[in-house]
Amino acid sequence: MVLISLPYVKSYQVKGKSYCYYRRNGSKIRIKGELGSDAWRAEYERIHEEFQTGATDGRAIKTGSYDDLIARYKASPLFKQLKPRTKKEYNRHLDTLGDIAGKMDVATTPRKFVTMLQDRFHDKPRTANAIVSQLRIILNYAIDLDWMKHNPAAKPRRLKEGEGYRAWEEDEIDQFRITWPIGTKQRAAFELILYTGQRAGDIRNMVRGHIKNGWVSVKQQKTNARVDVPLADSLNMALDAWLPQHDHLNLIPAPMGKAYLDDAFSKYMRKAYNTAGLPEDFNSHGGRYAAATRLRELGLSWEEIGAITGHDTAQMVRKYSERKRSASLAIEKLNRIDQGG
Repeated sequence: MVLISLPYVKSYQVKGKSYCYYRRNGSKIRIKGELGSDAWRAEYERIHEEFQTGATDGRAIKTGSYDDLIARYKASPLFKQLKPRTKKEYNRHLDTLGDIAGKMDVATTPRKFVTMLQDRFHDKPRTANAIVSQLRIILNYAIDLDWMKHNPAAKPRRLKEGEGYRAWEEDEIDQFRITWPIGTKQRAAFELILYTGQRAGDIRNMVRGHIKNGWVSVKQQKTNARVDVPLADSLNMALDAWLPQHDHLNLIPAPMGKAYLDDAFSKYMRKAYNTAGLPEDFNSHGGRYAAATRLRELGLSWEEIGAITGHDTAQMVRKYSERKRSASLAIEKLNRIDQGG
């Protein structure tokens, strides 16, 4: 699939076919032609030029506005060198900022704008912090453009995000396995998450060649790092039962045989979790925490686990395990006291 990172372009995949739209100032215009072709690019340039020059019903971008800054940032080398997954995340938050403050003058942005964003998304603190961080990034770019001298979003106070994702519980793992037996695609995907600790984006892109000589070897999409994970027996059993049922390259292929798109894979697993009767906060990211525990049981050190799942994930699981062990020892001591021991 051709990577699209042009300003205001949104691409969608429907039944294996890509559709692109130019979305700006409330308008949604289909970009016709084969994705990435010269004709497609010419159509994009035509639509983009109409907006830039004000030929679309007076909807021209105001110079010095947030719409202007966002468009410049998306066209900059700073944005273009980001990894695809990071670009997607940035685009989402940039579009939110554009919807909120598109016509607002960048140079006169008050500090209270940060507070306003936090108030607006107070019920989603993780989202609020991400949007404010994105604001800080593009205002730093505005300083580089000499639009302003100081960044009003510098060093903002972050909202407390709470515990974040939670680890899968053992009874929930059992519940999923009962619902989706060995030999199903859902079970194979589940065991890959549970026994490799990789992000959903890496799971959906894994191919047969990543499994070799008792190891899972994969290059992480986000970090670009190569990680090697011991092939656990449960994962090996799930793959041995599933892989002979198809001849596609990907371990967990989409219905058309190719790799799932990120959102499509998440929706696929969400449906599998729902079918198993698992709660809404049971998600694939929580499997990374459960994976860290299992990798520890396979004999890996916390440093090795951190290199596989990410050091933040490994440290969280390590602290959780130590707290759980301390609590268990405390209850055992209380029981001995109650029994007169």
